[in-house]
Amino acid sequence: MSDLRIIDIEKRYRSAQAKNEASFLLRPVQLTIREGEFFSLLGPSGCGKTTLLKLVAGLLEADGGELWFGNENLSNVPPEWRKFAMVFQQSLLFPHKTIEDNVAFGLKMQKVGKKERLNAARSMLDHVGLSGFGRRFPEELSGGQQQRVALARALVANPRVLLMDEPFSALDPSLREEMRELLSQIQKEFRVTVLFVTHDRDEAFALSDRIAVMGEGQLRQIGTARQLYERPENIVVASFLGLKNILGGQVTSGRFVSSDKIIDATVHQPLADGDYFMVIRPESIKAAAADQSGHVSIHGIVQEMKYVSGTYNLKVIAETQVLECVFTTFQAEQTAVGESIDLLVDMKEVWFLKE
Repeated sequence: MSDLRIIDIEKRYRSAQAKNEASFLLRPVQLTIREGEFFSLLGPSGCGKTTLLKLVAGLLEADGGELWFGNENLSNVPPEWRKFAMVFQQSLLFPHKTIEDNVAFGLKMQKVGKKERLNAARSMLDHVGLSGFGRRFPEELSGGQQQRVALARALVANPRVLLMDEPFSALDPSLREEMRELLSQIQKEFRVTVLFVTHDRDEAFALSDRIAVMGEGQLRQIGTARQLYERPENIVVASFLGLKNILGGQVTSGRFVSSDKIIDATVHQPLADGDYFMVIRPESIKAAAADQSGHVSIHGIVQEMKYVSGTYNLKVIAETQVLECVFTTFQAEQTAVGESIDLLVDMKEVWFLKE
């Protein structure tokens, strides 16, 4: 198998003011990306995800560790010989070359004959939905079309790994969705290994086979979208993924009591006594008039209601805690901002993290 293996790769950036101290440190990364996998690095700005991508590409020199592709050690191989391709935030097309010449440029550098490389470029333009655009120039294309060209240029040379650094961040929402669908389709068609950098959770969830959440220069957790969302391993991951219903408290003899006393309930997980955080996903909170078996009732006041794509996002104040929940239109119509409400939390759906 031609897996991409990142073995303890690290990088230190030193500031001019503090020559002996690292201003940023990418801690040693251990990661295997499987052949044909769509793998995303997800995290906020400055967390190290682009640094890691550039280390894989060979655009930065690592301060330690190794990079392997299959049985080949690429640690000291120049970027142009790694047979990887990269797509950046900007398309970076040659303005004076036609679209087909832009796509064929990499093949020209590989000494591929003109007829063969232009045929390959036209075929790839057809794959990205730009058939007939070959004789145009970049300035004649929209931003979304230019990114399609950049994708075609990266794929035409049949790269071993496709590296993508937030390639859709400059596009408007409708174009981003369109490009995600195109990329997903093409990745499956060509079965190319993709290492994708993004700060957009929805983008990572929509595209990826697996995701690594990064924070402060290190990998925080690796898993599928569902594993990360339903079973975060720490508060940093839970918070970054938008899980705001996090209540501190204590487990004693199989019962959890939150610090603010709004929840006192039996735990459905085998937990030792001690301090914990309880994570409640918004969709695990329901509206009800009375308690139901296996559920815990919380009384609160509706603070905010927002309609978002067919559902309502609610913020409810319970004592000092603000809880976020998702209601259907029917449920939302039964309440209003400022009204009191009883919420039911399904204790089988909550997740506990050791404090």
